[in-house]
Amino acid sequence: RQCPMESLHTIIQTSSEDTCERTILDAIEGNVILDTEHPLVYNKLVRYYEDRGVQFYGDVDENYDLLLSELEQDFYYETN
Repeated sequence: RQCPMESLHTIIQTSSEDTCERTILDAIEGNVILDTEHPLVYNKLVRYYEDRGVQFYGDVDENYDLLLSELEQDFYYETN
């Protein structure tokens, strides 16, 4: 099974696709805080979505919630 979003595997920089999916699920479920625990991944994900037209607003909490919403939508709609 491939990682849900094109190039997400590269963004997370892991050799295991299960780890890729687990990281996304952990973030969506609130078990991982990407911006503090994985800031490089967080920044790359923000750029990934900005490149696709998502507008982040500057508020840290709102940006994080928006990122999680995008991840959840892409993960569940891409894999189901």
